[in-house]
Amino acid sequence: MKVRFLVLLVGVGVAAAACADPFATTATLPTIDDTAAVFALTGAPESAPTAINITFPRAVITSPGENYDVVFDIRHDSAFLYPPHAIGAALTAGLQLSTQPFDAITKAPTSGYDDTSAVFVKAGDVVLVQSTSSQCVGQGITARTFLYAKIVIDSIFYDAAAPPHTPRTMWYRMRNDPNCGFLSFEDGIPKD
Repeated sequence: MKVRFLVLLVGVGVAAAACADPFATTATLPTIDDTAAVFALTGAPESAPTAINITFPRAVITSPGENYDVVFDIRHDSAFLYPPHAIGAALTAGLQLSTQPFDAITKAPTSGYDDTSAVFVKAGDVVLVQSTSSQCVGQGITARTFLYAKIVIDSIFYDAAAPPHTPRTMWYRMRNDPNCGFLSFEDGIPKD
């Protein structure tokens, strides 16, 4: 009887060692790059994209029926990025301005995101995004309910001499990790 118990105990120990982290998940999707232009929320044509969705990387219209994580706006000569809460939307995403160049950021931080305040930006600025994505709702670990992205503002058009109805626009580049809870911005399928 003692031999069986010992064999069972050794078997469980070997199985546990083989599965060092039973809660670990594996990424299945590669990081995604996107480049686009969006209009400023203030004064944009009604059907113009003024926000981006990082879950399915694309520029979208800021409307109640649309999911978005970052809203773009230009007022006078200043440009801002807003998380959804800052403009009264129920969606959840947080932003933080980075001091590092876009290409130097290989991993998203897990803290420091603000989901209620606008971020003032100028051309060349990099903003990090942490989004509570609907595709990650079923994750059992809170840290795995987020998606991460990094955005660099390539250019901002807000010509003060332009006619009043000339749309103000921002060009951006973005890289996101579409895997729930993964932080890597490196090429390919993330490992963490």
